[in-house]
Amino acid sequence: MKSIRPYIIVYALFAIIFSSCSVTKYVKINQVETHISAVKFLDEYIMPLNPVFQNTVVGGLSGIDYDAAQNQYYLVSDDPSQFSPARIYTAKIELKENKIDTVRITGVTYLLQENGKQYPRYGTDKSVKPDGEAVRYNPVTKQLIWSSEGERLFKNGDTTIVQPGLTFIAGTGRFLDTIALPKGFYFTKTESGPRKNALFEGLTYADHYKTLYASLEEPLYQDSPQSSFGYDKALTRILKFDVATKKNVAQYAYNLGALPVKPSVDNDWNVNGISEILAVNNHTLLVMERAWAKGHDDHTFLKLYLVDLSGAENEIDNASFLKNQPKPLTKKLLFDFDTLNRHIDNFEGVTFGPKLANGHHSLIFCVDNNFSKSQVQQFFLFEIIP
Repeated sequence: MKSIRPYIIVYALFAIIFSSCSVTKYVKINQVETHISAVKFLDEYIMPLNPVFQNTVVGGLSGIDYDAAQNQYYLVSDDPSQFSPARIYTAKIELKENKIDTVRITGVTYLLQENGKQYPRYGTDKSVKPDGEAVRYNPVTKQLIWSSEGERLFKNGDTTIVQPGLTFIAGTGRFLDTIALPKGFYFTKTESGPRKNALFEGLTYADHYKTLYASLEEPLYQDSPQSSFGYDKALTRILKFDVATKKNVAQYAYNLGALPVKPSVDNDWNVNGISEILAVNNHTLLVMERAWAKGHDDHTFLKLYLVDLSGAENEIDNASFLKNQPKPLTKKLLFDFDTLNRHIDNFEGVTFGPKLANGHHSLIFCVDNNFSKSQVQQFFLFEIIP
């Protein structure tokens, strides 16, 4: 035993050194944190509509995130494997003199199911429907997380229910894990739980990738009626997860504004909800509210809010806002896109981009064009005024 003790000591020293290096590497990967007093519009870029890249149709870009180390963007398509298999694109967005010079798709990664296979073509399997709405990259783990809205459809006596999901994947698209959703967030056949097309539209990491926030686009049935023209009391939820344990540790009530215009016809697509969130720092979220109304088909109403999480009331044990009135988060209007006096399409994604020449952070927005010939594939560039 005595003869091997020096080796044990040396091994232990190496273990400590490598462990220290690993911790140091983790600490060095810091998340963007800033303060926002205002944002300034800089530029609009229009990409050709529905181009083909590596035999896939580039469209439905519902989420965007930036990997600063690689100067690379991730864009998730909400195509449910109808036009091409469910996928995430990589892209380069070149900025020159505070303008978007080019947006270039550089790669495509197919989203894989837990069984290792691509998602089947839309309509061939009613138990499966990918509907990518948000994507975020974690440089600590080198993993991506994407959200899917699933499906809740009752048509001609036929029922289709595909549960929503928050799924971790490797850079290759390989399934790694999923977050178990809290009680009350699964589709049901009754008016309880989430509404169709009203799930996790927004995702963001915070606290140097130790925390994940996920936002519901619209209220749960048990929480509130939907936002509508003249009704500004709709309450949806923002969920907080511990990344290490994947446990839901908090839920917050968020008060949606009223639908800004009166629809010409009542239908399911008249909506005002959260289309994306972005952590500004450990206690502030940037929230994007997006509204659309029938009769105003060529216009999306978009507003940015700053939401303060300091002192927020945790509603994780509040099963129904209708029965137990919560204390909503405090929000402050930061920017109304209508002030730009230009066409605003269906913006669904936002991310920090690289720093500008003056040292200020940039914001880059992307449009989900719904694979429609009547829409515009816009990208907007903003400057953050600290």
